[in-house]
Amino acid sequence: MNNAAADLRFVPLDAGDTATLDAWLRLTTDGAEDVPLSAAPPCVADLTGSVRFVPPGTALAGEVAFLGGQAVGALRIVLPDGAPVAVVDQLLAAPKERRQGIGTALFRRARALAEQHGRTLLVADLVQALPGGPPRDEGPAVFAAVLGATPSDGPEGVHQWLDLDRHDPLADGIPEVPAGYRLQRWGTVTPDAFAIAVSELGQSLGESRPETWDQGPEAIRTSHVRRYERMRVGRGRRAYHVGAVHEETGELAGFTSVSKTTGNTEYALQGMTVVAPAHRGHHLGLLLKLANLAHVREYEPRVRLIETANADDNHPMIALNAAMGFVPQERWVSWEVPVDPAG
Repeated sequence: MNNAAADLRFVPLDAGDTATLDAWLRLTTDGAEDVPLSAAPPCVADLTGSVRFVPPGTALAGEVAFLGGQAVGALRIVLPDGAPVAVVDQLLAAPKERRQGIGTALFRRARALAEQHGRTLLVADLVQALPGGPPRDEGPAVFAAVLGATPSDGPEGVHQWLDLDRHDPLADGIPEVPAGYRLQRWGTVTPDAFAIAVSELGQSLGESRPETWDQGPEAIRTSHVRRYERMRVGRGRRAYHVGAVHEETGELAGFTSVSKTTGNTEYALQGMTVVAPAHRGHHLGLLLKLANLAHVREYEPRVRLIETANADDNHPMIALNAAMGFVPQERWVSWEVPVDPAG
C-alpha cells in the first residue's frame, strides 16, 4: 500500500452528515462509468434514500474514504439478520485515484467492519460476461482473486434485459384470464386485503417460513411487506403490481412486481413473480407479467428498458422471460473471503 492509501481517513456514511453524504453522492455518480452500458444510471433520490432505508431483515454499514479533503473511495456492506455473512454492496475507488492502493485499503476496511459486526465471511456478487454476450470488465474478479477471494458455492445467476424499442411483448395482447381467476392491480402500497398473502408469497421464494406466521397476530405476518414498502417509498421508488385472485376462495394466487426510481424515466426493474403451488399450471406467471407490463406502460410511458435477474436454477422463469423478449446480458457470480485476517 502506498502513501496515499496510508493517509486515508474513513468517515461513517450517515444520512445526518450532509457534507459526507454529498461527497459520497458525487463519488458514486462519477464512478458510474463502471456500470455496464445497459444498466440504469445512478438516481440521486434513490441513492440518498438508500442510506436511511434498508431492506427488511438487514442493517447497513458504510464509510467514505477521504484523502485530505477529497472523497476518494467508498464502501458499504449489508448485514443480513441472523447470518454469518457481510455482503459487499459497494467498494469504489474514485476513477482518478485508482492504482494507488485505495481499493485494497477499502477491502481491508470492509473486512474489519464485517468483523466488528460479528461476521465470519465477506461475500460479493461480481459480473461476468456471457459467451457471445457484451464484454464486461474482468477487473473486479481479478482484484478479488488477488485479495484471496474465491468463487463460492452460493447462487449464481443471469441478468436479462428487455428493450421495448426492439421487442413489444404486448403486440399480441394479453392472454385470456383462466376461468376461476380475476386480475387485481395495485401500486406501491399493497392493499390491506392482500398484505398477508404478499408477505407469505414473497418470503416463500427465499427465507424459511417464520413460526410467528402460524401463531402470531396479523400485524407480524404483514410486517415484511410493510417494511419493504417503507424502504421503497423512502427511496423515492414507485412500484406497479398485478395479482391473480382465485374467485372461489378470494385467495391471492400469485403476483408480480415492477419498480422504478424517480430519476430514471426510461428504466424499470422487474421484481419477483411468484405463483402459489396450488395455483400453478394455469400459465398465470406469463399472464401476470404481461398484464403488469401494460400497467407500467400506462403510467410510465417513457419506460424503454426493463432489467431482471434470476438464479441459474430458476429455469422456468428464465425461459418465461426469454419468451417475452428478455435478452441475457451478463452473469453474476458470488465470491467470498474469510473475515478473520488470519484466514
